[in-house]
Amino acid sequence: MNCYDCATSDASAAVAICRNCGAALCDRHAWAAPQTVVRVQGVGQSTMPEPARRIVCTVCRGATQPV
Repeated sequence: MNCYDCATSDASAAVAICRNCGAALCDRHAWAAPQTVVRVQGVGQSTMPEPARRIVCTVCRGATQPV
C-alpha cells in the first residue's frame, strides 16, 4: 500500500493509517498526536499516566488544531 499524499509524486510505502479518515500514510505525512486515556472507575484516578498515540494525516491534523 502506498501513501495517499505521495500518490501524485514519488509514491512512498505506507507505514500507518490515519485514525480519522483512513488514508494510508508514509513516515513523512504521519503525525502522532498525544491522547489522554480516560477510564471511569468510581473513586480514584480516572486518567492513565501515559498518553496514547493517535496517528493522523496532515489534513486531519490541521482540522483538529485549535485556532
